[in-house]
Amino acid sequence: MKALRQITALIRKDLRLQFGSKETLALIFVFSVLVVLIFAFAFGPIFPDRLERGKLTASVLWTAFVFSGIITLNRSFTLERAHGALHGIRLTGVDAGSLYLSKVASSVIFLFLLEIVITPIALQLLDVFDVVTIEILLKLFGILFIGTLGFCSVGVLLAGISTSTTGGESLLSVLLLPLVIPIIMSGTKCTVSILVMGGLRDMLWLYMLIGSSLLFFASAYLLADAVIEE
Repeated sequence: MKALRQITALIRKDLRLQFGSKETLALIFVFSVLVVLIFAFAFGPIFPDRLERGKLTASVLWTAFVFSGIITLNRSFTLERAHGALHGIRLTGVDAGSLYLSKVASSVIFLFLLEIVITPIALQLLDVFDVVTIEILLKLFGILFIGTLGFCSVGVLLAGISTSTTGGESLLSVLLLPLVIPIIMSGTKCTVSILVMGGLRDMLWLYMLIGSSLLFFASAYLLADAVIEE
């Protein structure tokens, strides 16, 4: 019960920092919209074939969210390490596992809210919104949530490593992107299937997305103590 209260308090603290920084919010939101706009204008007029539109939309969404996620994860640790807050939190008796879980939860919440805002914009700009029903949208958000959980699970751990070194943001990209290929690949395939067919044609990609996300989460949780102590 004590650990749950600690995790809840840390999540509130992280979300206040993330939503309280107008510069960070503007940077991440504008960056995501800019990625969508670049693809929309570069490939316009939009392909008449629904399959091609689905592929383009899935690529745009995951590209925007992956790079926005890197910015979010890097900043989640930078401020605390810079001012020694991380050591202060550890001195209060919070164990590394609770700190890791709070970081993952706050990052997932922040990125998922961003996805809820950006996804309709992308669907509209890429001329897919008219064929998307509420059911399809809910399925799409479900896939994005699972992918975001797996992405943040390993991303938080690597952000803890990279922010303790010089050039942390670049290092985080180099370390993280190769590892999350299974999540990006399976998430993109599921997204295309949902946008084109309204559901999942091949469940293998969904199993791969869930399995890799759970594997990353469990592995990173076990390694959290060693990483955060550094």
